[in-house]
Amino acid sequence: MPPNRLPGLAMVRDDGEGCAFCGHGTVIKRQEELAFHQWTDRGYVFCKVSVPTAVCERCGSKSWDDAAEAIIEEAVRRELEKLR
Repeated sequence: MPPNRLPGLAMVRDDGEGCAFCGHGTVIKRQEELAFHQWTDRGYVFCKVSVPTAVCERCGSKSWDDAAEAIIEEAVRRELEKLR
């Protein structure tokens, strides 16, 4: 493994996009599991989703886009429906 490379990064896309945080690393997209509790008007719901996440291979900075946010919001709606 090259130095400064994070383990477990499966290259889904490597378009040479630079990291906005460190300015040196290459940003690679991968799917990541995300588990969370969300407060709703009916109490907390628990969600587990897989979202596309952009990860800098050098500094490890992570971010996600509107598509990931939509997946998260849909998971909360789905769990909220189970409470009705």
